[in-house]
Amino acid sequence: MRSNTIAIHRFLCAITLLLVPCLFAAKKITPAALALGKQLSPAAPARSYKPESLAPLSAKMIKVLEILQKSYQSNGPGPDSILATALGSREDVGSWEELMLSRALLDAWKKADYMNLFDKNGDFTATSAHGSKSGEKILFELIVPGEVYPPASNQLANLRLISVSEKRTPDSPLTPREQATHQQLIKMVDAYSDRKAAAKLKGPKTDSMGLTKADSDKAWEKARAEAGDQANARPNIIINPKLEATPSHMTQNRWRLGCEFRNLSSFPTEFKAEVWLLGVTDELGEYYIMKHEEIPLKLRSSESRKIEVFTKSERSYKTKADDFDQLTKKERKDSRVRYRGYVIRIIHNKKVISFAGGDSLMTNFADPENTESGFKHLPNF
Repeated sequence: MRSNTIAIHRFLCAITLLLVPCLFAAKKITPAALALGKQLSPAAPARSYKPESLAPLSAKMIKVLEILQKSYQSNGPGPDSILATALGSREDVGSWEELMLSRALLDAWKKADYMNLFDKNGDFTATSAHGSKSGEKILFELIVPGEVYPPASNQLANLRLISVSEKRTPDSPLTPREQATHQQLIKMVDAYSDRKAAAKLKGPKTDSMGLTKADSDKAWEKARAEAGDQANARPNIIINPKLEATPSHMTQNRWRLGCEFRNLSSFPTEFKAEVWLLGVTDELGEYYIMKHEEIPLKLRSSESRKIEVFTKSERSYKTKADDFDQLTKKERKDSRVRYRGYVIRIIHNKKVISFAGGDSLMTNFADPENTESGFKHLPNF
């Protein structure tokens, strides 16, 4: 009986996918890529060269190499692939830093792998087990010395793996390749500084009218007093929602809905926005509530306000959705968490005055005239 039910639900879900656009998780990031991404956060360029900073930098490089190797040994994504995914998940890494990090980390991993510096568990060892350098101690050094370019003396992109016999002597001039790396590091550091300077120029957070929250609250109270009883009239609110992000390192493995509300009325108003983010189980296609938020808003005439609503972590829905579908242990290995859409309602004086949905079905859920939708009574995972 259950197999027949599942077959029917699969057929209906297939038809629904053809007729109604659905938004599902588009891009997955593996736990290994997530762990790698945490190691690749940009570091502010050093103000001066401190030789002791090489130790923590080397320790971070070892963590990175072990993540790359363990993924490689377990038949997971290769070093190139997992590194690209990890860097792609970090919006705070600039293009120059991404380029130089990729090159430095992959060069170090290839050399470590060639010299047999990983044990059977993928853990790094500091002694070579390969060829003529077998038994020789391995260490890390800066590609461009800290004395030559201090700002890059704490940058992972400026680190390389060498054997003791390859260590640079204090009076060694830069090779042509090291000189080229020096110029690229300058560009990387300058790009970092430019991003930070641009962020400072933005100043304090302001609303669509250019006011801080405190000033905006004062302006609303003044406009409310001037409008008198008119401020209680039904407002004209435009809703502009958009799914802005799927699970990734930067969203802490969550879906993010951005929604702008604009008051087109000639008077100030206050209302409540109710937002639901819905998921759908993988096997039976049953809907459930991922997130429900109620947000009070006060808008002056022509003012707009953007809010963001996040689901919980993608992983937090997995067990409950699988339990709901009554999946076997084997079936759970292949199931995935699916985001279905959003439902938004504007409540003014305890009445729904406007609503929106991610597609026609979600909009139908939101419509207060549709007494059959019952989406509020869906299970909350």
